[in-house]
Amino acid sequence: MERLPYEIVSTIFRKAILHYVLIRGTTYPQSLAENLNISKGLASSFLRLCSALNVMKRERAGHKVLYSFTSKGLAVLKRLAPEIFDLSFSSVFEQLPKKKIATKYYPVDRIGFEIRWREDKLGGMIFSFFDSNGEHLGDVFRSNKGQWWCVICQSDTCKHIDYLKRLYKTLKNQD
Repeated sequence: MERLPYEIVSTIFRKAILHYVLIRGTTYPQSLAENLNISKGLASSFLRLCSALNVMKRERAGHKVLYSFTSKGLAVLKRLAPEIFDLSFSSVFEQLPKKKIATKYYPVDRIGFEIRWREDKLGGMIFSFFDSNGEHLGDVFRSNKGQWWCVICQSDTCKHIDYLKRLYKTLKNQD
């Protein structure tokens, strides 16, 4: 029973669903499935699990079921998966919509980021993340030997590096 809350954030699709509901404030399983490009069954079964664990509350609006976070649910998620509250999360995972939707949890106009890169003096690359206001979020370094380091996460394996590896391969193939 103690392991159940960890199941909420066990896959990237579940984190994407939670992040989407966080941005929207409330959602229907059908809109989730359409915007995240996942099956409706996955969305509705996962939201029912969250409702059973008291992370989300479930309300009926006509024949549709509406889900939103509880205050206890937000506290649990901040402890288990703080990355879904990260400003850059929605841009790292391409499945998420690019819509600008008002939210009560954090300002959506700051969601999204820009990446600028340059070569350093030793032949490596420096990738800098900036939010939509141009504020510097952090850097990721790639040495000329192919080693990566994320200053944001203080790690050599994180979502920023995974995204940049895909971007780096794409840029390398274009040359």
